[in-house]
Amino acid sequence: MPLLPNDSSTVFEADERGLVIAAETEMALERPMRRLADVYGDMVRIGPPKVRYRYGNRIEQPIMGLRVLCAPQVYAAVREDLRLRRATIMDAEVNRQFGIVRAAAPLASLIGYPDRIAALSGGRGQLVMWLSHYEQLDHPPPAGVAA
Repeated sequence: MPLLPNDSSTVFEADERGLVIAAETEMALERPMRRLADVYGDMVRIGPPKVRYRYGNRIEQPIMGLRVLCAPQVYAAVREDLRLRRATIMDAEVNRQFGIVRAAAPLASLIGYPDRIAALSGGRGQLVMWLSHYEQLDHPPPAGVAA
């Protein structure tokens, strides 16, 4: 644990299965995962990210705000990909120099999105993502997800 970055974007918790890393976004997971891989190499196994839902009187899902800056040639593909992920487009603009899309979407639909933006944009797109708010979930999340 002392080897891991100490900042407000991640929380670390050791349990009987190993180390759980809680972070606001997948991008916040990159630095501690890279550090673990550098130190432990092939001995470390990193599982896929999971969404943490909020349980109380009702089940709530995290809604992420995001902004994508991309080349105008991939703007339409970025918008379509967000639409398929059930994103609500708040603002979008394209001109000869760049395209930019501001949106909000359930975190569950954005798992893997940093890699998708890199693939769509040839590694040149810029993604910023943050926790916007929680929203009531109408259907229970899949079994086995974090609470």
